[in-house]
Amino acid sequence: MKMEFSSSICERMEQMMRALPPLASLPAFEATARLGSVSAAAEELGRTHGAISKQIRSLSDDLGGNLFEKQGTGLRLTRRGDRLRRELTPMLDALDSTAQSLRYEVDDHHIHLAASATLALRWLTRRIPRFYARCPGVEISVRMTGPERLPDNEIDLVLSYDRLRGDMDHPERRVIGDTAYGVVCAPHYPVSIEGGQARMATKLTQPNAQQAWEAWEEISGWAITAGRELEHPHHFLALEAAAAGLGLGLAEKRIVADDLAAERLIAPLGFVTVKGGLQAAVMERARKRRTVAALLEWLEEEAHDNA
Repeated sequence: MKMEFSSSICERMEQMMRALPPLASLPAFEATARLGSVSAAAEELGRTHGAISKQIRSLSDDLGGNLFEKQGTGLRLTRRGDRLRRELTPMLDALDSTAQSLRYEVDDHHIHLAASATLALRWLTRRIPRFYARCPGVEISVRMTGPERLPDNEIDLVLSYDRLRGDMDHPERRVIGDTAYGVVCAPHYPVSIEGGQARMATKLTQPNAQQAWEAWEEISGWAITAGRELEHPHHFLALEAAAAGLGLGLAEKRIVADDLAAERLIAPLGFVTVKGGLQAAVMERARKRRTVAALLEWLEEEAHDNA
């Protein structure tokens, strides 16, 4: 059967066709532009120097002119090459992010979990073998959280206990268990307690901790007065300083449970419970994965058993 198309339909079809450059050449160009060397690009991409050079020539020919020029023993982008790089790098980054998300949506063997260094070192890591015994073949990769939020496409879960600074800011937030907060110090450290006030020489803090101290005083009813504040770069260092008798620190009970049991630390003012304080944020790529659901269930059991 003979098919005929009107000229207007043919024109629209031509307009819809993309005049893309040779796509296989784009990673070679981007790596060379980013690294400033064909050899470095070849090493990163696992190709030969000649293969990378050939792909760049093919791309240059397709786009009608040189994209690089010699600069000493290396290369630098031409004006046209820099224009292409500025458009291409964000596209490849976005494609990489999407590809990783799609792969991890169906990956039931690897779980990327983010947590603070203190929570990971003092509570989570030592318990992970129990999860492995329940779910053989699954591997948990723990990443440390910090002042800058990790990209959602790089992790599956974020586990956090720091409710004195507020709830987790994430649409898919799940309560794992309650938390309890108190001030801790070495057994011999002098603390003067009178009425609802506690006085000591040194308060041990870490960056951005002032809000947590103020929140604890509000919910506990205690007023803390210290002669000075000594800031440490990490919470676990402040807690080690407290155990060494250098001052008074603020801690969640699970984090210092071993120290309390060994009498390295005491809680002279007790602990105050915050309902639902231990929380997990579940990233979109992880919400339908069977092993992630199993991990959340296990975390809830651990949180209950060690409350």
